[in-house]
Amino acid sequence: MKRDSMPSRLTKTLKLLITLLTPVLIVLSAARLLATDPYLAFEYGKASFPPDSFGFTDRQRFILASMNVHYVRAHLPDDELSKHNLNGVPVYTSREVSHMADVQAVFQSTLRVWWAAFTLLLLLGFIFWRKREREAFASAIQSGGLFTSGMILSIALLALFAWQFWFNTFHLLFFEPGSWLFSYSDTLIRLFPVEFWFDATLTLSLFSLAGGLLLTFLGGRWRKALKPLQG
Repeated sequence: MKRDSMPSRLTKTLKLLITLLTPVLIVLSAARLLATDPYLAFEYGKASFPPDSFGFTDRQRFILASMNVHYVRAHLPDDELSKHNLNGVPVYTSREVSHMADVQAVFQSTLRVWWAAFTLLLLLGFIFWRKREREAFASAIQSGGLFTSGMILSIALLALFAWQFWFNTFHLLFFEPGSWLFSYSDTLIRLFPVEFWFDATLTLSLFSLAGGLLLTFLGGRWRKALKPLQG
């Protein structure tokens, strides 16, 4: 064993932790990128994106969708959306307001998980660096990238070939049964139709897959670069 190096069992445990935390960081980073006005503009600007059948103009639609994103990201009060009116009529039903409060809670929880994963990965990287276990660290990065890529590819394929099952399962994991089901005339469905969520799922998968493959490549290259130094 090299002087100052970590015990083999501890090294393996910390490598496994990095491997498991990597997809958490990558996927949640991609999700944060999608919860932005630029992504809304990109999605709404597609020629294939369905128009609203109940009267919203493109501008009204974008503004309302942007308000929803801001509400979720900025952790605004639960009743914020209930204050929105259009021509004197409330924009959202009470069920929609309640669901968006649930969405906000889930999103804010993912932010806390993101920060926890980011902090832990920085700490683990520092430990490996200080203990001169850089080859093990590079290997962990490569493994994390591979694990992320495989997991995301599986999820994307499931979404492609069994969309309704995937969509229902996702919502059942995070929300009360039935709380996320609305009429086609309800505002949330008009702002975020199923095509939006299908595209968002594939976009998130592409971003995450790209991140996983990049880490796989960088980790592998780093390992090869370190081997001559340790030989």
